[in-house]
Amino acid sequence: MLQAVITDIDGTLTDAQRRLNTAAIETIRTLQDNGVEIVLASGNTSCILKGLSKLIGTGGTFIGENGGVYRIGFTGSLQVLPDRQIALDALDLLIRHYQKQGITLDMFSPRERFADVAFARTVPVQEVKDLLSGWNVTILDTNFAIHIQEAGFSKGKTFLKIAEELAIPTSAFLAIGDSENDIDMIQTAGVGCCVANSALDVKKSADFVAGMSYGDGFVEVMTRFFPHILAR
Repeated sequence: MLQAVITDIDGTLTDAQRRLNTAAIETIRTLQDNGVEIVLASGNTSCILKGLSKLIGTGGTFIGENGGVYRIGFTGSLQVLPDRQIALDALDLLIRHYQKQGITLDMFSPRERFADVAFARTVPVQEVKDLLSGWNVTILDTNFAIHIQEAGFSKGKTFLKIAEELAIPTSAFLAIGDSENDIDMIQTAGVGCCVANSALDVKKSADFVAGMSYGDGFVEVMTRFFPHILAR
């Protein structure tokens, strides 16, 4: 029986403009209030996730920076996993390369990040991957930003740590997302789902694909798999 949900935020709980879907928030609150542990998993920073956990109404556990950081509950300490200096060194190479072309990378929350670096999708993702070929880094395209992080970390791998510390087996989790950084998380959970706006590779990795997009798709999935709670 499913006991918990681990969910992406941008593109999964939001609309295309990154505005939170209010029906998705109400759904999360109903599930959490009825004993279903809700875990947020995002490429966002820990400071954003701390606020969202409280304001949305989860139990406080989250994964941030695409698996680079996590916290258990509202009272747990923030855990940082990768060596960010590796990502910073890779970023320096990119900055110097694009400066020669008159391009300035638009950085996202550089002072609030502890595990990765992220910047706007104003340069080709494949070009970034080619420039950093041979580096010990992972480059992720979340559809909202390009992220660089020391290789070996992901939402799915940190999900394993979360499940162990919460004493909830991964088989009792439903995972849902929309982007490539959600794939291993979706594959690790007992039930893996995605919303209709997901990339093709994400859809192939899922057990169930919602007919609806964005936050409406999230509500659709939760209603399907938790009818004993959401049909009340």
